Amino acid sequence: MSSIIFINYFFLFLLFKLILADENRELIFVYEHARHGARGPSASHAAYLNNGVDEFGVYWGTDGELTQIGKRQHYYLGIRNKVKYANLLNFSEYNPMEILIHSTDYNRTHQSIMSELYAMYEDIREKNLTEKEENFNMVNTKYHGLSDWVTYEISTRINEIGPKINKINFPIFNIRQFPSKRIFLVDDCIKLNNYRAEMTGEKVKEFYKEFDENFAGPLGKFMNKSKEYFHSYDRMKSLTDHFICDYDNKRDLSHLKYYDLDIIKFYLYSKRFYGHFIFEYFIDNYTAALEETHLMQDLIGYMDRRIKYYPETTYKAPKMVMDCGHDTTVGPIAKFMATTFNIKYHEFCEFACNVYFELYKGNGNTYTVNYYLDDELLINQMDYNEFKKKMQDHFWNESYMNEVCGTVEDMIIDNKSPLERHSKTLLALTIVFSILFLAFFVSSIIILTKYHKLKKRVRENSLLSKDLDTDSNLSLY
Repeated sequence: MSSIIFINYFFLFLLFKLILADENRELIFVYEHARHGARGPSASHAAYLNNGVDEFGVYWGTDGELTQIGKRQHYYLGIRNKVKYANLLNFSEYNPMEILIHSTDYNRTHQSIMSELYAMYEDIREKNLTEKEENFNMVNTKYHGLSDWVTYEISTRINEIGPKINKINFPIFNIRQFPSKRIFLVDDCIKLNNYRAEMTGEKVKEFYKEFDENFAGPLGKFMNKSKEYFHSYDRMKSLTDHFICDYDNKRDLSHLKYYDLDIIKFYLYSKRFYGHFIFEYFIDNYTAALEETHLMQDLIGYMDRRIKYYPETTYKAPKMVMDCGHDTTVGPIAKFMATTFNIKYHEFCEFACNVYFELYKGNGNTYTVNYYLDDELLINQMDYNEFKKKMQDHFWNESYMNEVCGTVEDMIIDNKSPLERHSKTLLALTIVFSILFLAFFVSSIIILTKYHKLKKRVRENSLLSKDLDTDSNLSLY
């Protein structure tokens, strides 16, 4: 009985110690990287999107644009940030020194991150103009060249908003593109193509076999295609991705039931196939480090500078970095973290899937890191120096990257077939042999012509023939 009481007290002591340790930590930096929210089908690779209609007869009208659901997903993340990081950021005033924002150059990513920022800063408005500021002068106060009614309308609408800067009175956020060579590095690594085919070929064949057994019949009837039509990797990526878009955005797919397609079963298959593309083909345990080295070096740099400049906030040492990308940017981070720290990763990177890294300051000069995958805590209070060393131990250096991927010159050569690569040499040899053949052909014609002329003269001149015979007989002695 006493041992049980001792164990209970011991666990209570540990729990109290953990709570106390967590309270003694101060959050000083957050890095977020999220996929855009739900979107419509995208016409990339071998994708089928004809006049805004996808493979399943669902009309979209746009190409890969963010949906209403997608905007709400990121508004949710923004509220999450606002609640969880209320002691880190001042959400009553947008300060571009506190937060650094990156997005890829797509409408869906820009709209996603904007929805998130709207939620985080939804309570703030631009400051009103002072009385002196309100009486500003335009460059041309009389609007020369405009008609009277246009001038009147401008003045009326400006007067209506009074001292507000604009009618909506909401701040504009500074969204930057990612620095160069931070994402999609494996797209330029041409030597990976053979590696990918070797590593994933058998698994892809299994996916084709499963498709043939369960879905080729119904979808083949619906699309009027043979099962061989679906045995294209890019086409299957399109097919599964578009079905996920239709299903997740609550589009009507009931018409497919008339072709005996099990919608739920195909939805789960689609997620497994596309998840395999992200986590086994696009990158894997080995190539995740190639894709993530530069971006994770940036992460370590953010944390180092935050520690160096703390408690000061500067453009070089912001309190938060928000990156908005794709499943092909979030997925590789999750895979890299899984291989580096032996933790889990996504089987499928859902719309708005995300990772968060939090840096805490403890007593003295101690710093710890938390890591979340879709808000599941996978690394808890790891010493920052240990975290940093493990990350750096898995980074690739530039020379190794070039060795694996090849230099630009290597890529150019590798892109060419042997015939293209030696085309100049083959052309030169062709010209030389053509000239020699032509010379031989012309010489043969000349010799044959002379021979036939000589033979004709011999037949026509009997005396010459006799002289030739005599000369021939004399030569025998």
